[in-house]
Amino acid sequence: MSITVSVTLTEKEYDMVKVEAPKIGLTIAQYVKRFPITGKEFDERYKFLKEQAQTHPSGEPFTVMSLFSDWDAIERGTKLSLGRNFYHLVKRGELEGVKPAGKNSSNVQLYVHEEV
Repeated sequence: MSITVSVTLTEKEYDMVKVEAPKIGLTIAQYVKRFPITGKEFDERYKFLKEQAQTHPSGEPFTVMSLFSDWDAIERGTKLSLGRNFYHLVKRGELEGVKPAGKNSSNVQLYVHEEV
């Protein structure tokens, strides 16, 4: 049995993988499967996102985007990964005190921090 996993790369990441994979005789998929290709940006921003969500004023809805002052400067792939990973983290109940709160009129996921 095999399972397909979709990964979103930034243009910069994809360009790098297109160059590096052939150098060692791998397809792009095999390269991505074996080697980390991102820097620390996602990790640092994800940590920041979790901290901001848990310290957000209780009962006040927020979006992932609203917690970043530089949202427009973040690459699209990173934004998508932040949103997707945060949503699943919250849905699994792994971020204490943060719950999904429906969607806004623009169909963007809302969250709320509740004191525990």
